Amino acid sequence: MIDKTEAIVLRIIPYSKSSHIVVWLTPEAGKITTIIKGALRPKSLFSGQYDLFYTCELLYYRKERNGLHIAKECAPIKIRRNFRTDWRASACASYVCDMFQRVSFPGGHQTELYELADLTLDALAEQSARTQYIFWFELHLAQLLGVSPHFNNCSSCKKKIPDGSIPVISFDNGGLICGECMRSESINTSKTKRLGPDIVSMIKAWQSAPSPRSLQNVRCSKNQVLALKDILGTFMDFHLDISSQSREKAFEIMELNK
Repeated sequence: MIDKTEAIVLRIIPYSKSSHIVVWLTPEAGKITTIIKGALRPKSLFSGQYDLFYTCELLYYRKERNGLHIAKECAPIKIRRNFRTDWRASACASYVCDMFQRVSFPGGHQTELYELADLTLDALAEQSARTQYIFWFELHLAQLLGVSPHFNNCSSCKKKIPDGSIPVISFDNGGLICGECMRSESINTSKTKRLGPDIVSMIKAWQSAPSPRSLQNVRCSKNQVLALKDILGTFMDFHLDISSQSREKAFEIMELNK
């Protein structure tokens, strides 16, 4: 059966002297893997039609047996040329695609994941890499996966966090903890961390921001970046069991290029 879909290139793997295996994220079929036969031949019809971070229109033969489909045709919809010249943006895009490859799955509609990938890659390609874009992406990915950190009410007793209290996040419970619950024996204090009020305000604002583009004028201090990197990295690792080397490399490259 032949299927047609939009698809974002997440990964390209050499398969032979002339062929590639490509991992795609699609809105209708989730993550799919295709073989592109003869992709590297001089007169291949696929030459220049796909690359990392492209959004393409893909036509492929769906194979149910082993999950390795055969690409028939593809044409680029969004090339995102800036990733070829902006190495900071490219490093961030690599982390974003790495995360989608880890959390997406074959089969079933994953439209919201696809839209988040498309929106994040567009922002990185158009406006270069900003640390707040990565934090926005992680918060919205957590929302879609149902593990979004709670910052309005206590994640244990569900009561409103009193104004003026010192914010403490419990990675076990997935959000802020009130002082009363912190004093109870049910909270593992070794898996908690104090947050500055500025960090809480940033996270809450970014959780509701519809696009990373709305954060382009936000300025974060070095201490704020370090705190957000640590908190969100620990949260993602704890709740998604993902410790990404591509994340560390993206932040390292962004710092080196300043």
